[in-house]
Amino acid sequence: MFTRVWKRVPLTTLWLVFYAASPLSGSTAKASEHRIDYSKVTKADIAIVQERAVRYVVIADNPCLTVQSFRLGHPAEYHREKFICSVGGARFDRDFALVDFKTLDFHDDRLDVEVEFIPSRRGRKAVRWCSIALQPDSIGDLMCHR
Repeated sequence: MFTRVWKRVPLTTLWLVFYAASPLSGSTAKASEHRIDYSKVTKADIAIVQERAVRYVVIADNPCLTVQSFRLGHPAEYHREKFICSVGGARFDRDFALVDFKTLDFHDDRLDVEVEFIPSRRGRKAVRWCSIALQPDSIGDLMCHR
């Protein structure tokens, strides 16, 4: 049983991240038919969190953060998938000119995210520390600290 986060997988082994939803794996994803264009991935990482393999994917032309959890031993079938596209009722594609996921770090029960928000209307950019709760059967919403 895993109670702690394993060391993060080095970027040199990103093949595991890409394999997990690869059409070459021969299995279809159960959560949805969403396909990731891996040529546009700018950030990705995977870790073991509470008996699940959890990965995040940041895609160049998509303002959302994709978070997926996989059953251990079944990397081609994700158990849960969540598209983080808003915070506190504000949508990334409508209410911000830019949302930049600066740093992302896995912990025992959450994914910590440093996010830079640039509003679409006049206003100053803001950098916030946020987190996403990770449970065996759920992926939480983006919650930012003031």
